[in-house]
This record gives sequence, structure tokens and C-alpha cells, in this order.
Amino acid sequence: TEIASVVFAELSKDEFSSQIHKGMNIAITSGSRGIANVDIITKAIVDFVKSRQANPFIVPAMGSHGGATAEGQTEILAGYNITAEAMGCPIKSSMDTVLLGYSEQEKPVYLDKIAYEADGILLSCRIKPHNAFRGEYESGICKMMAVGLGNQKGAESVHCDGMGKIAGYLPAIAKVILESAPVLFAIACVDNASDETCLIEAIRKECIMQREPERL
Repeated sequence: TEIASVVFAELSKDEFSSQIHKGMNIAITSGSRGIANVDIITKAIVDFVKSRQANPFIVPAMGSHGGATAEGQTEILAGYNITAEAMGCPIKSSMDTVLLGYSEQEKPVYLDKIAYEADGILLSCRIKPHNAFRGEYESGICKMMAVGLGNQKGAESVHCDGMGKIAGYLPAIAKVILESAPVLFAIACVDNASDETCLIEAIRKECIMQREPERL
């Protein structure tokens, strides 16, 4: 109950709640990494969107995980108790993407088609160090956009030149997505050393690129 109430308190701030209007179709991201309390956090976001009389749905944002299939990604979420029944909203899983443009390194930028066609996207994720590369942006909001919502094509675009390049690719791709996709804001969690939720923070769209490195 404390986690859900913190989510509600963050989203109830006028700068966030004012962006969700009656009748809007809102995509909420959910990834494939085992995040503590991810089902509680996701359900609280869904319930808040409903409280604004908008229509939430969950989009798997996990790149090529789950065998790069819509069914496989839905199964991964079900393993975290994120199902349509438990969340009280649809889960819309697809590998279809739209090409938004190209990053400053000439990397194609892809985004999940269902999320792109929503009236708004809420980026729910965890910010933490990555286990294979170092940079200003590691596992977090930018990676959720560039790789998670990029589906197989986006994951391939980011990873194809090796792990040494990813730290530079992520923010450049994320900037294109923030300019071109209907992202409203992020709600990020941070775990403590015992892998327990210790912080949940809503972050304005225009503050994501500055705030993520601070939280990392």
C-alpha cells in the first residue's frame, strides 16, 4: 500500500496529472528485467490513469526479449503477475514499429507502433547500472525508449556495433524519440543494495535527459 500511495502522490502533482485527460488512450511501459514490486507499481499507474477517466493499456517494452515475439513478451509479463486480469487493463503486445528518423550517429530510430499511436506514453522503468557497459545513461529511461520500445529492430540498431558503442547511442536515440513520440513523462524507481524499492519519482519529459544521470 505504501508503494501504491507513493506512485499516486507523484502522479497527482499537477505537472503530471494535468497531462492526462478524459478519454485519452495511455500506453504504460513494462520491461523484462525483474524489478522489485513491478506489478504493484504498474497497477498503481494503471489505477491513477483510470482515476483521470483515461484509458490505460500496458505495452511490453523489452526489445528482442521473449524470443522477439508478441506472445513471448506477454508471457514474460505474466511471470511478473502483469496480466490483463491482474492489472485491470489490456496488454497490447506487438513487434510492429514505426521509423521515427535517425540519430546524430545516423542510427535508425524505431518505436513500438501501438505505443506511437497512443495519445500518450508513460515510461515506467527502473534506473540502475548496466552489467555490461558504463556511461551517463545505462539501464533506465533512455534504454527503455531506445531498446525496450524499439522492439527487435530498435534493439538490433543499438546493439549491432558492440557494447562499447551503446553508451553513446542511447541518449542520441532517446532524444529523437522524445522529439517525435507522444511521451508524456517518466515514472522511475530506484532499488537499494538489497534489491528493494527505495525511491519512486515522476520525471517531466523535458527533464529526463538531465535527471536520469543524477539518479543513476
